[in-house]
Amino acid sequence: MRKNKVNVVKVSNQYKKLIMLTLCLLTLVGCTNEETKKKLEENEELIETKQTEEISVEDQKRQEKAETVEKSIVKLIEEENYLDAITHYKNTFIQTADSEIKPTEKTIELYNLAVQKYFEKAETFDYYDYILLSLDMEKLNENVTSLIYQKFSTDIEEIEAFIQKGKDETRERIANYKAERAEREAKEQAKRIEESKNRVYIGMTKEQVLATNWGEPDDINRTITSYGTSEQWVYSAYGKYLYFEDGILVTIQG
Repeated sequence: MRKNKVNVVKVSNQYKKLIMLTLCLLTLVGCTNEETKKKLEENEELIETKQTEEISVEDQKRQEKAETVEKSIVKLIEEENYLDAITHYKNTFIQTADSEIKPTEKTIELYNLAVQKYFEKAETFDYYDYILLSLDMEKLNENVTSLIYQKFSTDIEEIEAFIQKGKDETRERIANYKAERAEREAKEQAKRIEESKNRVYIGMTKEQVLATNWGEPDDINRTITSYGTSEQWVYSAYGKYLYFEDGILVTIQG
């Protein structure tokens, strides 16, 4: 009896050890998962920080470029190279692959000044001036645009009329081309339809043959047997004989 008690105690101790070992393993797994989750979150934060730094570097480069352009335009205006100043502005902020680079407020003021000085000195207004001016009208203030349109109103009207005439002529050419192409395609389609009407081929039904330009045959020779009905259609004008088996064209002779 005492021996049985000893065995029970041993089993109980082993059971307790197993439970403790299981709890330790679960705790270890939980800690590992927490550490893994923490490392993943840290990596995500590092990636976001790096991306933010890269964006900031790009923005900083754009800002530095804008400030450099501003200094260049100041120098060009001081040298009275107004056209170069306008061109430099447009090449940097309008005709550029990097649409994110923006002019400073001072650069916009300098652009207005360069345009004003350029057209104040100009004696005539030609097509090049119109194209040059129309690239960034929204950045020009009202005083500058009024100066230009008052000084060169007639020239501007003539150029705009010339441009509109060119647009109208282009629109007319395109419309004529589309009409000619549609007419040509319609004729080709009609030709294909007409050719298809003259075409008779094996496998057609009698109704399909009648719908072609062949029309009604000059004569029909019909034979009825236990196997079915066969017909010979005679077309003297074409020198052809069409043979039908149960309403289907099976032979063309002639």
